[in-house]
Amino acid sequence: MATGTDFFDSLIEHGEVLTPSNVAQFLATHNWTCRADRQFDQVWVFGEQVDGRPASVLLPREPSFVDYQKRLREALIEVSRIYDLAIPELAEKVASVRADLFLVRVDQAMPDGTIPLRQATALLESIDQMMRVSAMAAYNPQSTGRGRVPDVVSDFLNDDVRMGHTKKGSFIVTVAARIDDSDRRPGSSMAGTATAHDHRPSFTRQVMTKLAQSLETTRQFAADSDAFSDVDEAIGQGLRLPMVQALQEIGGADGLRALDLSFEWAAAEPQRSLVPARVTLDRAVIDVLPEIEMRLARKFEPERLTVVGPVLELKRADEIVEASEGVQGEIVLRADVGGRSRRITVPLAGADYDWAVRAHLARLPFTATGELGKKGNAWRLTDPIEVDRSFLEFRLGG
Repeated sequence: MATGTDFFDSLIEHGEVLTPSNVAQFLATHNWTCRADRQFDQVWVFGEQVDGRPASVLLPREPSFVDYQKRLREALIEVSRIYDLAIPELAEKVASVRADLFLVRVDQAMPDGTIPLRQATALLESIDQMMRVSAMAAYNPQSTGRGRVPDVVSDFLNDDVRMGHTKKGSFIVTVAARIDDSDRRPGSSMAGTATAHDHRPSFTRQVMTKLAQSLETTRQFAADSDAFSDVDEAIGQGLRLPMVQALQEIGGADGLRALDLSFEWAAAEPQRSLVPARVTLDRAVIDVLPEIEMRLARKFEPERLTVVGPVLELKRADEIVEASEGVQGEIVLRADVGGRSRRITVPLAGADYDWAVRAHLARLPFTATGELGKKGNAWRLTDPIEVDRSFLEFRLGG
């Protein structure tokens, strides 16, 4: 591709579109992986080899640096070469990207460049929970992030939230939240009602803004709770129990030093809210999260929930280290909670445990109602627990 005078004139002409933030959004949705997300630059690696070698670009982030323009030109030249596009064509493709990016970087010791599979699974599940809590807050600002998930939120999570490409050794998870042309905002009577004259943010932008606000409020509250008049003020600014739990679960990994969370806003929609582009939670902040979780859990009544699912494990009382008085045993069943499959421990007494054994042997679903909570990283129902035996009695007899 030519890089003469016309090429550089095109770079200048399309400079407002070809910014590092906009280019990052394009790369994230086109088979590139963010291998380094630093304060002053990002390193992106292409998912395929070009001319027999891996292709990568460095995107500068700080315009005041003396080599900022040079580095940006080099990155744009490489991207345009890979896709065989003239600068005006590249600018058109970059401008068409409609996705806000959320990048999660795990800063921890990795001697062999890997993390445990279970940690990676927990990381993705926690990110999903953070997105769900933020979407519920965007749909209903008074939402605690718990309880039934509205259809609007489920549709958004199922259709518009995508995980970008990642590679071994990077452990930067890129989440792309697409700005859909349909209108999912509360109060909309039908899809596609937004117009060019409607200056309200899209539902996706509301979700991502809520996410950024909640993360920053959580960091501030953990760093200095006295900065808020009380916990209610922090809750009003985005502090949510499920968000704290998700961050705590990520931060509980051995050797984790910090979480680095950053955002890139889609050029297709102006960002009108003042929210942080980066939130960093160091070890000192992460260590305070369990205490915050307890404060929030005490403030709100435990959620009472009915769970239905297959019995995966059975434990008699004599196999349980801290069995409560009257408990005959515990079961672990798999049930859907908030759109996610969970392993839930349920302590049972008397005949209820016997029915759980029968359900397990017959491979039938078991139904129980209780207060859903977490003990460590495990979900469990707590008293008062009620068991619905009607289905089992119908199938198995009294």
